[in-house]
Amino acid sequence: MTFVKKKMKVLVFAISMLIAVVVFAGMPAGTGVTVVNGWYEGEEIYYIDLGVEEGVSERGQNDIYVIGTVPRLYQAQVVEFIPGEAGYSPHWNVNLVQTVDGITVGDILAAGLLSEHYVEEGVIFDDVEDIWEAVHQGLVTVVRPGVVVLCPVVAEETADAPGNTEAPEDFIMLELDDSF
Repeated sequence: MTFVKKKMKVLVFAISMLIAVVVFAGMPAGTGVTVVNGWYEGEEIYYIDLGVEEGVSERGQNDIYVIGTVPRLYQAQVVEFIPGEAGYSPHWNVNLVQTVDGITVGDILAAGLLSEHYVEEGVIFDDVEDIWEAVHQGLVTVVRPGVVVLCPVVAEETADAPGNTEAPEDFIMLELDDSF
């Protein structure tokens, strides 16, 4: 593991612990939060789902990408930034990613953009750069519906804390001839 990655993991853990203290401070004992998995640059990450921010249609430059539809049917969301990076905020602008008419998962594979996690986990995209390359190649569209969610990224240790609930990961596996 490189020095930068080690430093990033320590920073994510420290910020996670701070967020956990703030989130849990006002909760009755034994009450947890819903923890959701996601993807960032090919790596699985975790965040606390605190829901939609009412009355807000856009906030900052931090984006989260939903593959297919809401709720997440096909895979975990893909995030643009994590704690410690310029642009990170726990407030996420929601983006919906869908295939262009006539395009399939096989076309994304042929373009070399399908996640290496596809065979074992059914993950189509695990990196924002691949999503935007697929847009550039005319394979998918990205639509921003004007929804902001509050979902602070946390360390795996925080995600696994007693009382927390993991969001289901029972995704529908898309075949190579499917669209989303």
